[in-house]
Amino acid sequence: MKGGLALIVTSEHGGNTVPQEHRALFASREAKAALDTHRGFDPGSLEIARAFERRFDVPLLAATVTRLLVDLNRSIGKKDLFSEFTANLTEAQQAAIVENYWRPHRDRVERAVETAMGDTGAVLHIAVHSFTPVLDGVERDVDVALLYDPKREREKDFSNRWIKALEGIRDDLRIGRNRPYRGTADGLTSHLRSVHGPERYVGIELEVNQRFPKGGRGAWRRLIDDLGDSLATACGRRPNPA
Repeated sequence: MKGGLALIVTSEHGGNTVPQEHRALFASREAKAALDTHRGFDPGSLEIARAFERRFDVPLLAATVTRLLVDLNRSIGKKDLFSEFTANLTEAQQAAIVENYWRPHRDRVERAVETAMGDTGAVLHIAVHSFTPVLDGVERDVDVALLYDPKREREKDFSNRWIKALEGIRDDLRIGRNRPYRGTADGLTSHLRSVHGPERYVGIELEVNQRFPKGGRGAWRRLIDDLGDSLATACGRRPNPA
């Protein structure tokens, strides 16, 4: 990788699976409906992450438990760690969910980051997510976005390279920086920045508009390929031949 960065890929909201022991929490019509929306998972995110895993032959650490049980991209103590379907559980029940589902994923990612740093000295962590095209009646005017900490030069520089490479492939995409979310907001990459310095950890959240995975298969497949090609360019690898 360019700049001596080892690449790892994660997917925190890859599916909407409800573990057997917690299915009673999601038995209502409201809960079942929520599971199939952006509230239950990030449609398309796992497919992109798996494509990156194959393309770059790098570790993928993915979770498919629904974020309505516990949000793996939120920190302990944050109000949105638990959804309305689990917020009223006892402290002991919530603690058990954290230990069984939240902590294993976070620990796996932290170990992978430390292992990669031991091998190369620095790691590039791409956390793949997606977002709903419309939230609270407001349309998001972004197709693809990179979230990062603009005060960390290595993250800013890498994001600029990736965006430039993607713009060189596609002139029809609305590409955003730190939109529709702030790259410094609570999340796994923000946590890892608090543990590792800017020269050793480069954490980027890739956000893709869910209109693509919910649209035509050809356009979706093309976007996944273009994201992979542009990431390859940003990393100093040759893109796949057309």
